[in-house]
Amino acid sequence: MSHVGRMYFRMCLPSALALATGAVTALAAHAAQEWPGDFGITSLYSQLPRWLFAGGVTLAAALAAMQAMRVRQWERGAVAACYVCGCVLGAARPTREGLGKTRRCLGCGRVHGVNHRLSPHLRPLAVAVADTAKAPVRSVRSLP
Repeated sequence: MSHVGRMYFRMCLPSALALATGAVTALAAHAAQEWPGDFGITSLYSQLPRWLFAGGVTLAAALAAMQAMRVRQWERGAVAACYVCGCVLGAARPTREGLGKTRRCLGCGRVHGVNHRLSPHLRPLAVAVADTAKAPVRSVRSLP
């Protein structure tokens, strides 16, 4: 499978999972309607399975439309792409504390840094010199 094929697969996977989840929950609700007891009797004339399936289809269509918009923007060059394979980058996720955010390529899986600025929640390091303005400046070439 090529990098672009893998990217399309990873982009369509949430939509397929939403459709499958809607279908499975609709089948489970339809099967539960035939059980004896309170749930089976109260949901006998219920439209719950149809609504669950329609919700899954609607969510899958919305996710597919969003991914199609991302692909269209990627084709135009308006979305950040991987410098290795050229595929779309995933969502920005925080890394270890204070190290910024990264985005994973949907094609090759490499990790790319979003920004190289440190986050505002830094834990300051212990400073050896209390006042740096009064400390003597050493030469760059001098040994410690």
